[in-house]
Amino acid sequence: MKLSIPQEGLHSLLQSVTSAAQSQADTMAILRNALLDAADGFLTATCTNLELTLVARAQLIDIATEGSVTVPAKLLQGISASLRGGSNIELELDGNQLSVKCGRYSGTLETLPPEDFPRLDPGNDVDGITMKSAVLAKMLSETHFAMAQSDPRYYLNGMLIEISEDGLRLVATDGHRLSCSETAECKGSGDTDSSKGIVPRNSINALRPLLAFSDDVELAIGDNQVRFSLGDRHMTSKLIEGRYPEYRRVIPERQEKPVVANREALESALSRVALVARESRGVRDQRIPLVSVLVKENIVGISTEGGQGAQAQDEIEANYHGPEIKVGFNAIYLTDVLRSLQSDEVEIHVRDGNSSVLVCAPDGEAVQHIVMPMRL
Repeated sequence: MKLSIPQEGLHSLLQSVTSAAQSQADTMAILRNALLDAADGFLTATCTNLELTLVARAQLIDIATEGSVTVPAKLLQGISASLRGGSNIELELDGNQLSVKCGRYSGTLETLPPEDFPRLDPGNDVDGITMKSAVLAKMLSETHFAMAQSDPRYYLNGMLIEISEDGLRLVATDGHRLSCSETAECKGSGDTDSSKGIVPRNSINALRPLLAFSDDVELAIGDNQVRFSLGDRHMTSKLIEGRYPEYRRVIPERQEKPVVANREALESALSRVALVARESRGVRDQRIPLVSVLVKENIVGISTEGGQGAQAQDEIEANYHGPEIKVGFNAIYLTDVLRSLQSDEVEIHVRDGNSSVLVCAPDGEAVQHIVMPMRL
């Protein structure tokens, strides 16, 4: 294999796939490598950890000899990132070593046989859709933060993706909060009963930056995996086995008299008070910023008591005509919701101090956030 590729092209190529490469020393060496395949004027890079596979393709300037090789993925990415300046990078395979040249720089990398690289089963797609990448990116930004990180209930450590005749729905929850986003700008086809799956958290995090590479994204869900195709970028992920919670049952009813407030003003007030809440007695070790939210006639008040006599309170004007209600919240959960919404105003549906709260934009039901209360 011998080829020449722009530095920016190689760096972008590797940056798109290396998040799937393993980095631990105790893992299989081949899983720390990227498979490079030069053919037909293109260089294709593939990385996998056996659960997540990322593939990207870039056009070559020159290809003297076609071929395949596997090299340490993150090392080659680091080298390509350091060779800035718009120069071309030459890669040449000699035995079991890959030479890397750019300007006055030269180096060699140890390789492993490409035939040792895992070849994953493409699986059978049950259902698929095509949609705008910007729409999916927006939906992910509205929901991703609600996924659990290392919950023993493994099915919470991911995002539920549902394709139906009505469109696409994303749901994430960690058991304390839930975020749901849906769109009708795409349509499902085929066996819609099987067109859903739980995508692991790491796969969702790997997908988000890929959405910038193509205007459109193809999404296909199979029995045990999901595939996203974005032009020259592709991602395949295994699905989490398990039954996702019946999330529709926990979405509270909308109240006739919700609280309507300026989103940025509420977020700012909450953030100021949360600075003291992070030092609250009894919860500092868990880093849970507990705040009290009091809604009353045209006012939303936020307060907390911290350690060593610290306390803080703030309030903003709001449109509310109902009974006085006080609710305790983890300030992080509310802040995440407010930052994800893009509306000027936010609507808060609160029934009492002990029930879950629905937070959404005033103009529809496409995005819904549910936050569980905390005991004050």
